[in-house]
Amino acid sequence: MRIGVISYHSSPLMPAGAGTSGGMNVFIARLYKELARWFPIDIFTCGSKGTVRIGKNLQVIHHDHSLDDFADAVIKEHQSTPYSLIHTHYWLSGLIGMQIYKKLSIPWVHSYHTIEVFKQITRDKTRIEIETDILKKCHYVLSPTRREAFDLAQIEPHTKVMTIPHGVETHTFKPSPNGHDSLLFVGRVDPIKGLEVLIDALGLVDRDVTLNVVGGAAKDRSAYVDLKSYGRNQQINFKGRVAHDRLVHHYSTAGIVVIPSYYESFGLVGLEAMASARPVIAFDDTGLVETVGNDAGILVSRNEKNLARAISYLIRNKERRYELGLTGRKKAVKYDWRAIAAIYRKTYEAIAKT
Repeated sequence: MRIGVISYHSSPLMPAGAGTSGGMNVFIARLYKELARWFPIDIFTCGSKGTVRIGKNLQVIHHDHSLDDFADAVIKEHQSTPYSLIHTHYWLSGLIGMQIYKKLSIPWVHSYHTIEVFKQITRDKTRIEIETDILKKCHYVLSPTRREAFDLAQIEPHTKVMTIPHGVETHTFKPSPNGHDSLLFVGRVDPIKGLEVLIDALGLVDRDVTLNVVGGAAKDRSAYVDLKSYGRNQQINFKGRVAHDRLVHHYSTAGIVVIPSYYESFGLVGLEAMASARPVIAFDDTGLVETVGNDAGILVSRNEKNLARAISYLIRNKERRYELGLTGRKKAVKYDWRAIAAIYRKTYEAIAKT
C-alpha cells in the first residue's frame, strides 16, 4: 500500500493562519503523519524545495510546474513506484487529478475542503464548473460532514461520497480552568470568515468585552487593514498570525470562541475549542452543526443581533460556559487524530482493493 497525495496550492510545511495557509494545512500535516505509521505516503505540492522527508514513510515532494506538467511529474513517480491510490485536496489539486485520470487506471479520491457553490458570498463561476466536473469524474469523494455529503449527492448522484470527519490533537488541546470572559477568533482574516459581523455584534453586547483576533491577513491584505480600522472603536486585539502549536495559550486564556464564518465545511477551530473545553458561538448554517451542535456551544440564526445575545448570555453565565465546555471536551475525544486516521486507513484499503 502506497499513497500519493496532491495538495498543489498549499504545503503542509507552511505555517497556518495567513495567506493561503489555513485549516487544510493542519489537516494534511496531522492526518498523514498518523497514516504514515502504516504505509508510505508522498505529498506533492507546488514549490522549489525538492523532496523533504518529514518522518518515517512520509515525504513532501515539491514541483514548481504548471498544472499539466505537475500531473506528469506525479505520473512519473507512479511509474517508478506505483501508488495504490491518488488523493487530491482542494479544487486546484482536483484539476491535476483529472489529468492523471485521463492517463492512469488508478483509484482517484478527492476532498474539496471548501466548495464554491455552497458559499454564501461572491462565487467564482469557473471554479463551480471545475468542481462539478471533478465530482463527475473522480471515483470517490471524502466529505467531513453528512450534510455536505448529502448536498454533493444531489448535484451528482452517481459519485460515491463517503463521510469521514476531521480530527484534533486532544493531547495538545486540553481543558484548563475557564474563569475568563474574553472572546477569541481564530483564523485568517478573510471576508468569508465573517469577522465584520462579529465586530458589529460587539457593539450590541450589553457589557464591555475584549475580543482577541488570532490570524494573519489572507491573500488580500487590504481586508485585514480595513477590518482593523472598522473595529477601532471596540476592544479588539489583533494578534496576527500565531504558530499552530502556540494556539493552546490563546484557547486557555479565552472564555468563549466565536466563529462567525459565512461558510465552514467542517470547522477545525470549533474542534480545537471543544478539545480545550471552551464553548463555541457560531451560526447554525455551517458544518459546525455536526461537531459543536447545541450541547458544546450556542448556534444561532445568522445576524449580528443573535450573535450579540449569545455572547451576552455566556458572559453572564459562567456555569453554562463550564457545562458547554465539558460536553465539548467529551465530544472532541472521539475526534482524536489517531481514531480518525484509523478510519482513513480502512477506507483507503477498501478503495485500493476495488
